[in-house]
Amino acid sequence: MSASRLAFAIAACVALAGVPGAGRASTEEFASFSATAQEEDDESLLDHALTAPPSFWRDEWERGPRAFRTSQGCLTSGQWILVTQLKLEAPLGDRARFGLEYLDDASDRGQWEHFDLWFRFPTRVGRLSAMFRPFFDKSRQDFAVQWETGADTAGLHLQLTFGVEDMFNNLWAFRQTRVGNLSEPYETHPYEPAARVEWRGEHSRFELGGRWLTVGEKQLIADPAVPTFRLGTLWGADAWGYAETRALATDAWVTARSKQVFSRFDHSKRPDSTGNDWRRQWSLELGARRALGARWTLEARGIYQSREQETSTPLVPGRFEGLDRLLQLELGWRPVANFGTRFGGLHDRIGVTQSYPDPLNQYGSYGTRTENRLYVGVWIRLGRVLLSGVEGIELDDEPYDVSLIHDKGFVSLQTTF
Repeated sequence: MSASRLAFAIAACVALAGVPGAGRASTEEFASFSATAQEEDDESLLDHALTAPPSFWRDEWERGPRAFRTSQGCLTSGQWILVTQLKLEAPLGDRARFGLEYLDDASDRGQWEHFDLWFRFPTRVGRLSAMFRPFFDKSRQDFAVQWETGADTAGLHLQLTFGVEDMFNNLWAFRQTRVGNLSEPYETHPYEPAARVEWRGEHSRFELGGRWLTVGEKQLIADPAVPTFRLGTLWGADAWGYAETRALATDAWVTARSKQVFSRFDHSKRPDSTGNDWRRQWSLELGARRALGARWTLEARGIYQSREQETSTPLVPGRFEGLDRLLQLELGWRPVANFGTRFGGLHDRIGVTQSYPDPLNQYGSYGTRTENRLYVGVWIRLGRVLLSGVEGIELDDEPYDVSLIHDKGFVSLQTTF
């Protein structure tokens, strides 16, 4: 089977499961999540590691109430990682605040876009907020309420959120005629509860969080001329943890994350055409960074990542398991306050076990392999704007054409207002 046919089959199951496409998530994020799609880029984990901006940019982003940042980079000759965030804040009165949070996240792990309008009101027992997420398609518009206590920059911070996915879906299905006078209502409406607790001290930091997309079941019209429907089902869960500490001029951290999604569609008159698509990805990262004098830093980290996906008819039946073991070593040089360079290397051992008939043709996998890369990078501060660029250097004899030693490029930009 061709790659385009498998992509269409998986995309069909995703679409039928409720897709129209860490903060609060959405059906779009869970439905577009894929484990096998990352195999289309044989160096996917290396690319995600280098797309991230320099770690010391984080504090400036978190402290600023109004800020913009974007990180971008190569996946394949035709695909580009894009992670863009914007946050703005303005007073609604003496104490109440209005917030705008924008996120565009597109990669081989999933694609989603959020434009969240927040209205935040302080109370005697914390801050109460309401959120509206508009879409052109009214059936996809989301709402959420949130309660939080504590400061989000120091000390203990607790945040509880309850989201209503696709709030106007049934109303839209009743009033509109986008599918030939036939409606596509939810039989079981999805919700998304979420919780996050964080503690920040002078030399340490800790965070735990999770969110759960409850089961959503939606009638889907395949053809308005045929009076039958398919029932799309989707649920998902995402959990993460992070801890870091600083001692003796050394920063050390550990990060863990697990995401899993199940989607399914059932034909109302053809039980044999039922299709399931289950996928899961979890990872564990350990890292340390140490200052070597006033101008140099040495950073090392390791990532252990597991990916699994299993599909059944009418999709291509089979199971995929991928295991990444990545090591990264980087030397940083900062000769002046507003300029620095990076020199490093990456090594990833990737083990693949699968039962699909032709994984290379179906989803681009080259199977079990080892990937290596050197890289050089620079960053600079111009006023309030931070800019970073990284150039990868190919070390492997790849089974496809490589332009000299060029092995992809990555850029980041961040600013506060």
